[in-house]
Amino acid sequence: MFEDFNEVICLGMGGSYSEIAKDELFKAYDLYLYQRSLNSIKECIDYIDENSNAIAVLPVETTYKGIIRETIDNLIQTKNQNIQILAETIIPVNDCILSKTTEFYSISGLIANPNALAKSKIFVRDEMPRQLNIVVAESMDDSARLLNGYNLTYSIIGTHKTAEIYNLNILKEHIEDDKNNKRRFIVIGDASTHPTGKDKTSIVLFLNDRKGALLDIVQIFVKYSINITQINSKMMNNNAEEQAVFIDFDGHKEDEIIRQLLNDLEPYAHSVRVIGSYTRY
Repeated sequence: MFEDFNEVICLGMGGSYSEIAKDELFKAYDLYLYQRSLNSIKECIDYIDENSNAIAVLPVETTYKGIIRETIDNLIQTKNQNIQILAETIIPVNDCILSKTTEFYSISGLIANPNALAKSKIFVRDEMPRQLNIVVAESMDDSARLLNGYNLTYSIIGTHKTAEIYNLNILKEHIEDDKNNKRRFIVIGDASTHPTGKDKTSIVLFLNDRKGALLDIVQIFVKYSINITQINSKMMNNNAEEQAVFIDFDGHKEDEIIRQLLNDLEPYAHSVRVIGSYTRY
């Protein structure tokens, strides 16, 4: 599946969770590709859209925020309609306090991006010094680079991988407010997969917002006894009457029963696009 690719695109650098997910996936598939890091989900997907030799590892869901709309919205709007989800993995969140010093209680400053700070409000309030000097950074990588300009009493919020890359000490782990927070990542690219017997398929249906439309769709899944694992909808083009419905369900698009299901769905939508069949994590 991945043999024709020579490049992987990650969201962010400096030990980002996208890089950690990439490491997990590459270990599972015994894969090595040249890595390019970009700063936004849209940039990553646009790059894949223009470069069929590349794949991207992107966040699609978190227990903290739910579905990441930017990933799905950009994925369904690619010019290359052959770009699909090829694999998935789930990474537990473990935000850490990192520093050049080994003494946590000597810390007087914290460098972090707003998202990292928002996820760790309780720890920062209750465990860090009351007169803590907070420096806002753009990203995890930016935090680590900025740290070089401060003395030993400054720290950053990062990951184990950040500590490894920048040779920093891990002073505290799991500082996030939600200790059960996880992130689901997908690999996207211009390729196809084969059934394994433990697959998941993701589709998007474009339909008018008419009464009973979603019920009609769900009943087709009931007809074939297909298990829906997730369903979401969003308004398209700022028009409440145009809806995109995203559905994840068990099975592979090449399974005969899934072929029949997809055929039965077509009359109920303007279009049905399969955006991936891949092994369930």
